[in-house]
Amino acid sequence: MQNVTVLLAGTAVSLLASTASAQSISCNAEYTVASGDFLSGIASRAYGNLNNFTVIYDANRDVIGPNPGIIRVGQQLFIPCLGGADVQATVASDAPASDEDTLVRVVTASGWRPFLDESDPQGGLLTEIVELALVNADDQVDYRIDFINDIGAHLDPLIANQAYDLGIGQLQPACSDTAQLGEESKFLCDNFSFSDPIYEEVFGYYSAASDAEYTDHQALVGKTICRAADYTLVPLEAANLSQSDVTVVRAPDASSCIDFVMTGDADVALVAIEVADARIAGLGVQDSIQMHEDLSYIDFFHATVSKDNPRSADILASVNDGLKNIKESGLWFQTVRRHMSDFRQNNG
Repeated sequence: MQNVTVLLAGTAVSLLASTASAQSISCNAEYTVASGDFLSGIASRAYGNLNNFTVIYDANRDVIGPNPGIIRVGQQLFIPCLGGADVQATVASDAPASDEDTLVRVVTASGWRPFLDESDPQGGLLTEIVELALVNADDQVDYRIDFINDIGAHLDPLIANQAYDLGIGQLQPACSDTAQLGEESKFLCDNFSFSDPIYEEVFGYYSAASDAEYTDHQALVGKTICRAADYTLVPLEAANLSQSDVTVVRAPDASSCIDFVMTGDADVALVAIEVADARIAGLGVQDSIQMHEDLSYIDFFHATVSKDNPRSADILASVNDGLKNIKESGLWFQTVRRHMSDFRQNNG
């Protein structure tokens, strides 16, 4: 079996933390962890080589703890000098850590806890899984992760035009059944390729408890359905519900769709159940809202590349190799368990 490393050795940079990331880092000094920092990125700025992150980890095990992939904003890390020399790093953070021709540029976002969340030390569950997959791919992969919170721009134009190579968290339509595809599903199938599943989630349709129970998606015809801003309508298309059948309203984030149902701004919310259950519990409205069991379904999140990207096959092969390796090692399951446990504990 392959020897799978659990250390995060890539470059992960947040565009929203560009001020902190632009500063060089002196060795033989303390550094305060800022939003968007990863040990690999700190090492790149301090030493000019992201692979020296282990030097920083070894010097700060008592602060960081057992997992070098998790550092927290505000932690004070001692940055030792390589070889004991008392020198200041001269490599700025915007110097390329690897050949740009081979760098895998990953775009992710925030605002969808626990899946995509910049406030999380690893950017949320899906972001961390993709990072671990790239780190643990059969061939070493250099990468950069950026947070761009306009999710609607990720696939088009950012990935379609290859400003980024890899997107996170897309649902894959049933591309083999072209006769049943809606407009958005056809666009996705025609222009993008998908990784093996990153994570599976149960999605539910929620409405007021006073409503009759819905047992068929056609019962939603004429209803107002809430989806978060820029989130895909592929699940509706898969249920043969076109935008002429329903009215779609957009909430600022997924959990707010539950609020829309409670205020009467939507008849139904289509939300991942982990997100919905946390919001329902937070509002204390368990007796006022229901999930329609017969309409709930399991879907899979994928990483996505443009079919026009000349490296698409290689990038997906790396992601898929890494996913296989972290599942075989147990790291995938540990990561999912940690994120979901923290999310339920903080939102129960």
